[in-house]
Order: sequence, then C-alpha cells, then structure tokens
Amino acid sequence: MKGRTQRPELHPELCGICHVCQDGCPGRVFPDLSFESDTIRARVTKQGQSSGKPAQPPCRQACPIGQDIPGYLSRIAAGDPYGALAWILRYNPFPAVLGYVCHHPCEKACISGSFQRPPAIRDLKRFASMAKRPEVRRYSGPSKGRIAVIGAGPAGLSAAWALSRSGVQVTVYESAPAPGGLLTWAIPPFRLPRKAVQEDISYILQHGVVLKLNSYIPSNELKSLQAQYDAVILACGASDSRQSEIPGSDLPGIWSGLDFLREMAFGPVLSINPPVMVIGGGNVATDAARWAARLTAQVVLLYRRDRADMLAYPEEIDAAADEGVELVFRWQPVDFEGDARNGVQQIRIQETSPGREGKDGRRIFTPLFGTKKTVPVRTVILALGQERNLTKWGEALKTGNDSFNQSNSSAQWIYTAGDIVTGPATVVEAIAGGIGCADRILREVFQ
Repeated sequence: MKGRTQRPELHPELCGICHVCQDGCPGRVFPDLSFESDTIRARVTKQGQSSGKPAQPPCRQACPIGQDIPGYLSRIAAGDPYGALAWILRYNPFPAVLGYVCHHPCEKACISGSFQRPPAIRDLKRFASMAKRPEVRRYSGPSKGRIAVIGAGPAGLSAAWALSRSGVQVTVYESAPAPGGLLTWAIPPFRLPRKAVQEDISYILQHGVVLKLNSYIPSNELKSLQAQYDAVILACGASDSRQSEIPGSDLPGIWSGLDFLREMAFGPVLSINPPVMVIGGGNVATDAARWAARLTAQVVLLYRRDRADMLAYPEEIDAAADEGVELVFRWQPVDFEGDARNGVQQIRIQETSPGREGKDGRRIFTPLFGTKKTVPVRTVILALGQERNLTKWGEALKTGNDSFNQSNSSAQWIYTAGDIVTGPATVVEAIAGGIGCADRILREVFQ
C-alpha cells in the first residue's frame, strides 16, 4: 500500500501476512496520520486515538472468544480458505455454526464502519468453514485427569474440546437423543443447517471426547458423579420456557415458544389451525413465527414494544416480514378465551404506549385505558423468554442460586458454564463460557 497518498492503493500480490493489525489497526499504528485533513486514514486514526491504543484490534476485543479475526481474514484475502479454517479452529470449535448464527459484534466494533460498510466477517467465517478441515492431531501425552460435562450444548462441547486438546479425558452426558442442545432443535434448519452443526460436533468428538446420549443425570446423582471424576461441569443451558401468567394460557392450542420449536425439530410435523398469533420479541418468537408461516398463511407476531426494542436479530425480523409474517407493535395480550374441547378461540389485546426508562435501560410500555379489543385466533405461541432451572442443582449442592452466577460454584470442583451462569445468551457467548470454564479447570484442578 502506498503510504502517503490521498487514495491508498492495495496490491494483493504484495500484501503478506504481516500481523500488524493483530497489535492494532494500521490507522492506530501511525499516529502522525491524524494530522492529515479530509482523508480516510486521518478519520480512522483519530477515532482510534479517542479510546487509546488497544492491545488488540477492536474486532478481536469485541469477540467473546477473542477470535483472531485479522489472522483468518488475511488468509482468505490471500486465497487460502484452508489456512483460514485452520487458523479459526485454533480458537473456535464451532466455525460452521457461528458462520450462520453469530450476532457478529466484531463487525459493529470495526472502526472502518465510520466511513464504509464493515467487512462481512460472519459470512467470511462461513465461507472458510466450507474448506476441507485439517486432520485432528489428538493429544498423545499422559492423561491429566478425568472431567464429566453435563449438557452437550455449545458451552459443554466447547469446554470438552478445550480440555481434551490439553490432555484431559472428557465424558459428556446428554439427556437428548442428539448432541448440540438448542443448536439442534431451538434454531430452525432454515436458519442453521443441521449439516453445519454435525460437522462442528464431529470435529470436537475427534479430539477424543466421549459422548453419552440419552443419559439424563438427576440432581441427586451429582455427588456420585463427582466422586468418579476430578471435576464436573454443569452446562445445562436455559431450556425452560418462562411461565405465562396471562389468564387462559393453559387452553389447548397454546404453545410455549420452546415447546413449539422442540416439536418441530423432533416430532412429526405439526398441524396448526390458523389464524396463528406469536407473542414476543426475541429470536425464539421470530423463529417460531417463521416456522408457523411455513405451515399456514395467517401468522401475526404481536409485540408490546416497538420494532427497535425487539431483542431478535434485525435480519431475522426482516426475514419474518419477507416470509409473510404480519408484525404488530404496541399491543399486548390481556387474556385468552375458549374451552377445553375447542381450544383457544380468541385473544383480548390492549394497546400500549412508551413511558419512562426502566432499570434495564429500556423504555417501559404501559397499557392504554379503553383500547382493548378481541381478535380471533386458533393457535397461540407464547415466546416470553427462557429460564435456568437452578433450584434442583442448588438443592443438590446445598448452595444458593447466586452461586450459579459464578464460574465455579461453592461446591468443590463443581463448575458451571454457559447459560446456566449468564442466563439466556448468544451462541458465541455460550462457547466463550465453555472455553473459559475449561481454562479455569486447567489452572485450578490440573495445575
């Protein structure tokens, strides 16, 4: 690249893997560029200096797993997707999965976004994941010990991967007939192809991880399991639906969002009666609405706030609208009407209005007096959020629920990872939790 031109010229044939951007973006490496006027380099440099020179590029700082993004992007740019995938796998056991469903905070952190569209980092990861995978070199030294993992979701499998690479024998217990946790059944295949999940899990198991399916571990057997291993990781996720307090929620024809997605993944294809109303604003709501739209034409997604307040990914909201889902904002359910024989027949809803800011920083929407109306429905899907089932584990360990907000519970050598620690979070955050938990075990148990 010509160093002092108003319009930098990139010559790919001369660009090698110099690793400059691993220590800081080029605009931050040369602070004198900030004295230029009306150039892109000056804008980038000034923006970088405003927050101080980082130890890592901002994209890597924003990534929950600390993925070396410049490292694999430079290899893709050099025409080496195989090398890019090998580089990704140094940090990340789920490249194919994250190539589809990562919420890509790295793209938002890229300082190039102030003057152009940032690189499509997630899509480039997906491209790299399609390359031939390098041969797994299993650990050949003496075993360091034995670890049990309860839960074969992204957190549990990531912890197993990180530990097995370091010489620990890992056994993963999963109550379901297939591994992957919510990756396998809560995210529809039109958003996350099952082949991508299978490829990543197969890669993890090649490291010597032992997987035991259909193996439910009751909380009262945790002590017995603890006696057989050097440590136990609880990575059970947050797969329980938040219970609804809306009158009539127990009528036939009313599903929780997670139960609906589970049936669509494992059971025979459901036959649902229109019109369908999905209530909620998260990814479970949009996923359920998009599934329902594939079964019938009359699907409405009802949300009590504005579109900008939805927790679902913007691209998923757009996809739902493109697929025929009607989006209705600033209305909330009051009660459901029907009977045990005929199921739900109609829903009473009420308009809402934005008010003051709540403790979570989001606006509180309150119902407007005199705005109730009745709408006919035959199927309702309540996507009101997910919960962690902490009580049973807390009772088994004789600890309070607060201990699950830490990586290591107060019980000796019982560790926790993923959603059971953080509450419902993103896939990449669950993966980061699993890898972080493995790192702590290596320090504290096998030091």
